[in-house]
Amino acid sequence: MSRDRAWLIDAHAQIWRAWHVYDKGRTDRAGRPVNALLGFADYLLALVESTWLPDRPAPVIAAVFDAPCGRGHRQAIYPDYKGNRPPHPVDLTEQFPRCRELAEAAGFGALDHPGFEADDVIGTLVGRLRSRERAVTIVTGDKDLAQLLGPDDRWYNPMRGTVMAYGDVKRRFGVMPGQVADWLALTGDVADNIPGVPGIGPRTAARLLRKHESIDGIYANLSAVYGMKFRGAPRVQGLLAEHEEQVRLSRRLTEIVCDLPLATTPQPWQGVDWSALAGLLEQVRADPAQIERWEAWSEASLARSA
Repeated sequence: MSRDRAWLIDAHAQIWRAWHVYDKGRTDRAGRPVNALLGFADYLLALVESTWLPDRPAPVIAAVFDAPCGRGHRQAIYPDYKGNRPPHPVDLTEQFPRCRELAEAAGFGALDHPGFEADDVIGTLVGRLRSRERAVTIVTGDKDLAQLLGPDDRWYNPMRGTVMAYGDVKRRFGVMPGQVADWLALTGDVADNIPGVPGIGPRTAARLLRKHESIDGIYANLSAVYGMKFRGAPRVQGLLAEHEEQVRLSRRLTEIVCDLPLATTPQPWQGVDWSALAGLLEQVRADPAQIERWEAWSEASLARSA
């Protein structure tokens, strides 16, 4: 059965990628950098142009941001969480508020939750929208969010144009979506400074989880790992025993929180605040062609929803 679809945008990831890709020499009339903002505007526009279908109801589209100090939840568990990352460049940081302004003017809103990351807000929204019979597409490049997919959901990376459906997760990672957090806890995640088990890679982690289903299942049957039919199984058993505390810690970091007390749940798109959006695009010296496309999409979308 076809269901209405909601689009949840990992805004931080898209803005970060835009900052790397778009010309850093672009500035607004006051000389402030705007390359990330212009790139984010392009990504949003391409997304809505491709998702708004004239024969379907208005979609839910929400831009989800990391809250200021959004790592607090996981840093309380592990102070070195993402501790290997340098601070954001100032030229990027000062563009985040205007990216939120853009999302709000486009009618998508800008959601976050204090102390938590965009992943956790997305996880909470997925559960809420699923209960309302909405299938979900998560717009991101981060593999962590694959753990949220249900049978009708999608993971979409706009930078690469790649899509993962529920069944594709196993083909890519060797495990089902519900096992991705366990898989990451075993392999570790260098990008987030999550330790995992030194010496256990993606294939071995997937093999262990296919056999024992979860980290709890692995440790409940740790003696059986010794006899598993892959090279180095006795060594892997020893590594798991040695690093159990680290694995348990990593598992708390890789699991996305799905029960945040969010004050709102995004509703179907209600329209663009064209005055605010046009004013922002002109202020940051967006290309006239980009402004014309936004205006055309806004007018067409309003006509369809009338």
